[in-house]
Amino acid sequence: MAARNQDVADDEFAGLDGSSGTDDVGTQTGKLLEVPKQDPAAVYDSVVALAGSLPSLDDVAEVEEGDVSPLTDAEKQQKEETETVIVAASKVGKAAIWVMGQGFAAAKKGQWFRETHPTIEAYMADLVPEVVPRQARRWVTGSTLALAITSRTGTAPVEGQIRELVRAKGKEKKTLPQDIAEDMYVVANEVADTTGAKVTAKVLANFRKKVEETGLPQEVEQRKATLQELALDALAGPIGPEAQDGAAGEPEEAQDDVVEAEIVTPHLDALDKALRTLKTVRKTIKAPTFREAVAEHDPERYSALITDLRTITRELNGVTDRAPGPMDLTVPTQAEHDNAEHLEGSAT
Repeated sequence: MAARNQDVADDEFAGLDGSSGTDDVGTQTGKLLEVPKQDPAAVYDSVVALAGSLPSLDDVAEVEEGDVSPLTDAEKQQKEETETVIVAASKVGKAAIWVMGQGFAAAKKGQWFRETHPTIEAYMADLVPEVVPRQARRWVTGSTLALAITSRTGTAPVEGQIRELVRAKGKEKKTLPQDIAEDMYVVANEVADTTGAKVTAKVLANFRKKVEETGLPQEVEQRKATLQELALDALAGPIGPEAQDGAAGEPEEAQDDVVEAEIVTPHLDALDKALRTLKTVRKTIKAPTFREAVAEHDPERYSALITDLRTITRELNGVTDRAPGPMDLTVPTQAEHDNAEHLEGSAT
């Protein structure tokens, strides 16, 4: 297992683990996570090769919807093989975002893009166009913790879980020491396995609150026992009057809920992705492109393309010209304004 990256500063850009092979799919998946020890192209090929472990669709008997007959032995085998591959691919996919995060952290620290790009965001957008830079920054922030957890548990956590453990909270913007955050996730995961509960982002937020309020002993065994007790409490959820705390008057927790909502910005993400697509297209459509297109002697097709391009650019110009500025929106009521201030303050 790879050790946690200690070279990346603990600022907004922050490490991982892993394991490679072709025996059974489970072993293969574990090895795929050991990216630093492999040729990256070989890792990609190995991931794609997972599909080779799936049953051929031609060999799968089609069954009508609504059929509730028992599975045959052949179907049971196909089902097991397929589920193994699906879970394997899921594990690789979850770990991949933290691998990218660690890579961008290194790029940020070394400013390797300084000759070609003005900012890390511009570099991200060009290197991985399908990724929204704001999203990639969150991967960077959580990569050290997420990859350390992956190394200890064999499964990569999801973004929401890590966000609750790395986010600065409260008026003093406190952050958890990484060793505590790492132990918290591992213990919560172990307790969840034994109780049948699920470690969600909300559970981890509740767990963190309990840990910060209670404090932890220095002695290792006592610390683990305390974490197990608090994890059990957090996984059980609030009971009785405590369940009303969030609604009754805990501004800090309410503020955290607002932050969670703020992270979901589908329309901004759509505009971001559209802009990056247009920039990519712009690189391929230049004056020589039109001259060479004419020289290919298909005037009918060329005319149709030019007409469509002009129509689309006119429509885009019209939409963007009519787009409201950031200050053109309706002024909110005082209550809405207060909420907006909480939102902006929490996002910083």
